[in-house]
Amino acid sequence: MNIPFMIMSLPEDIIINILARVPRCDYPTVSLISKHFRSLVASSDIYAIRSLLGCTEHFLYVVLYNRDHKDYRLYTLCRKANGKHSRLALIPWLPAVPRRGSFVAVGSKIYVFGVINDNYDNMTSTAYSIDCRSHTVQPLPSMPHVFRFETIAEIIDDKIYVIGCNYVKKIPVVVVVFNTNTQMWEPGMTTLDKPVRSVIGRYGCVVMANKIYGKNFVYDPNETKWETPDKTLSSNKWNHACFIDDVMYYDLFENKLIAYDSKKRCWKAVEGLEELLAVITVQKLFKTLKYGERLFFLFSIEETKEICCAEISME
Repeated sequence: MNIPFMIMSLPEDIIINILARVPRCDYPTVSLISKHFRSLVASSDIYAIRSLLGCTEHFLYVVLYNRDHKDYRLYTLCRKANGKHSRLALIPWLPAVPRRGSFVAVGSKIYVFGVINDNYDNMTSTAYSIDCRSHTVQPLPSMPHVFRFETIAEIIDDKIYVIGCNYVKKIPVVVVVFNTNTQMWEPGMTTLDKPVRSVIGRYGCVVMANKIYGKNFVYDPNETKWETPDKTLSSNKWNHACFIDDVMYYDLFENKLIAYDSKKRCWKAVEGLEELLAVITVQKLFKTLKYGERLFFLFSIEETKEICCAEISME
């Protein structure tokens, strides 16, 4: 019995309803059936139905150096429905991505802002988005400001705030805003009045209570003003920080996962991860990530050159 042929004989709306119930990790296999199936699994209709059915899934994307292409490429974590045989798969038809650009996930898109030039002494104004459903690239209007060095970007209320400056010299921190609804840049930019020795590229920032918190600054986009960070919050380094349920987590490279409770305004070590972190911190920890409402550790094993991951549920 030729099941694919039988399905193809059905009306298209029924085919889409069937495919909408198939786990997305199986879509690469489905797309091999025919060009028509390939277009269906990349269509907006199937994702609209998946949303109505509650079949939406979180997917992890990672930028890694590709030795064959000798540049940085985008990989996605492919996971089977049973949770076994997970692997990072290269998305071969996507172009190289910037090593030090700013990446923001909004819905089914990844927004990319800024590309370091070949001399690593300045950023370009390049901006584009990657549609994670079809794995295609859409160019965006150029950034209205060319930053001197690395930037970070955060999303609040459908607007992406791109923040940056040179973390070596004492120059102002600048903010430009991209509206994801209009797909246009907001007019003007905001500058921190008093120059600071920014460590944006090193430590990044997080969003808490609709404010953007950096190592040595707080930006309130609703009031368009800068604030002084809480001394307790700024007392630690913030390596690879991410924010889940009013708590900020980050790794200190000391076999501890440290958490900052934004309501109680205090730091504490997360218990129960001692054995795992002892293994991870011996290796090279790439990053602590937010994966849905869970934490995700991504690290490499030097001896085997393998890239491993660990998913953590917080209680």
